[in-house]
Amino acid sequence: MLVERDRVARGATGHNAGQLTTYFERPLSDIADEFGWRLAADAQRHIDEAHDLLDTMVSETGARVPVERFTGYLGMFNRQQLEVHLRCMLVRKRADLPAQTCVVSEEAEFLGELPADFSGLYSVVPQAQVRELLEVDGDSYRAVLSEPAGCSNSSALCRQVLGYLQSKYADRFVYADRTNVERLIVGEDRVVVHAGPHRVTAGHVVLCTNGFVDHVVEDIAGSPIQLAADQQITGRIAYMAAFAEDAPRPPAAISYIRNTTIGGDTPYVYVTRRTYDRSDDTVTLTCMGGPEYPFDEPLYHRDALFPGGLLQALDDEARPFAQPARPPGLPYDFHWHGLMGYNDGGIRVVGAHPRHQRLLYNLGCNGVGFLPSIYGGHRLAQLLAGDHLAASVFDPR
Repeated sequence: MLVERDRVARGATGHNAGQLTTYFERPLSDIADEFGWRLAADAQRHIDEAHDLLDTMVSETGARVPVERFTGYLGMFNRQQLEVHLRCMLVRKRADLPAQTCVVSEEAEFLGELPADFSGLYSVVPQAQVRELLEVDGDSYRAVLSEPAGCSNSSALCRQVLGYLQSKYADRFVYADRTNVERLIVGEDRVVVHAGPHRVTAGHVVLCTNGFVDHVVEDIAGSPIQLAADQQITGRIAYMAAFAEDAPRPPAAISYIRNTTIGGDTPYVYVTRRTYDRSDDTVTLTCMGGPEYPFDEPLYHRDALFPGGLLQALDDEARPFAQPARPPGLPYDFHWHGLMGYNDGGIRVVGAHPRHQRLLYNLGCNGVGFLPSIYGGHRLAQLLAGDHLAASVFDPR
């Protein structure tokens, strides 16, 4: 049984650019420092393999969702940013993961300062190539990281997969929408879910919330059941805007670091282009985002207003990256916001609670949720089928 607070594929799932990316919102080298390089590399490998899981979902359910794939790019402008990503590439190399590509401008001021350990991980290229890859006119960016990426419509995919499940497994699958879960009581042999006047008794429960947790989870004695402090989910709202371009442009996913030091307070700008079918034609939909803010209210209202100041900030700061030929001040075809689940650890939580095996989690998108959520579902299916899985950085603590 799928119990949904609102409607399926609403919220952040229904409001996003649909990027298919497999990076963590935390350097892989940092994850390796905490968990060891093998566990970090295993986690990266599993997320990379979610591309294949997505293709299987689309094929088996007959979903009519285009999946566009291409090379994604990340722009860097100083030595610290570059060295962080080169250290991540060393982890990938040590684990024999598919290699990423990195190019550094021959005009980069820090080129001669890079440690010898990184030799062979990057190529030196003319500054013009950096501009071309990042689709910018200026010379502030000096290096580019490239890796496989893609885009698709996550909202349409969820709705079509749900329809398939309802039709194919009508005798096994039940979907209840507009049913807000308020309380879960986890016992030794069952879990009781309280949702308004309704009660659901189940052998296992999986929490898949994408936002902050506003329901009570406790054992039969009334004691709260929680995750480790750095795995507890809080809400963050991301804001995006998009415009249709009649002239076709190839699909793309490009990110531009704006912090002098990775991990700072200035959000990076991300741009996604994908094919967009309208009722009478097909155009290029160019999406851009960056601003994210913590959310501390008791409830999130999807229809809350988009602050005008934020739309102006996107127009001022992100539009020049998304389409420099677009004049400032033009109206946008879409602007939206969505609630996403973050945690201090920066890593998704996937698996059973260590002391309450009937309670499982697949949550914490940390800004990158499309492919990681699919991998999380696959891992939980293996656990519920009784498979013994090796320890993972995703394990609940």
